[in-house]
Amino acid sequence: SASNSGGASAGNQDGSQQPGYVTVTVSVTSSAVGNPVSSSGTFTFNKGATVYDALCALGLSVNARGTSYGTMRGGLAEKVHGGTSGWMYSVNGATPNTACSNYVLSNGDTVVWYYVTG
Repeated sequence: SASNSGGASAGNQDGSQQPGYVTVTVSVTSSAVGNPVSSSGTFTFNKGATVYDALCALGLSVNARGTSYGTMRGGLAEKVHGGTSGWMYSVNGATPNTACSNYVLSNGDTVVWYYVTG
C-alpha cells in the first residue's frame, strides 16, 4: 500500500524515517516523443515495495508485460517509435538490469521512468 506524502517526508518528529516504511520519488517522462505521458510524486510504501509499485502509485494506466523492460502505458508501447523503442527506468541515476517488479526500493530512492526511441 502507498500513500502520497505530498512531497513531505513521512517520518518521525525528528525527521528520521519510520521503521517499516520507505519514501521514494517517482516520475515518468516521454519527452523523446513530445511528452504525451508525464507524472510525478513522492510516496511512502511498506518496506519491500518495488519500482513497479512506485509506478502504479502514480495512477497511470499500466499494462504489465512479461519482459525485463517493464511495462507499457499511455499508448506508448515497445517498438511504436522504432525497433528498440520502449520504456526504461532508472533508480538514483543508474539503470538496473532487472525487471521493475524485482527491484526493491530503499528509503530516499528516486525512480525515473523514461521512453526511448530507436
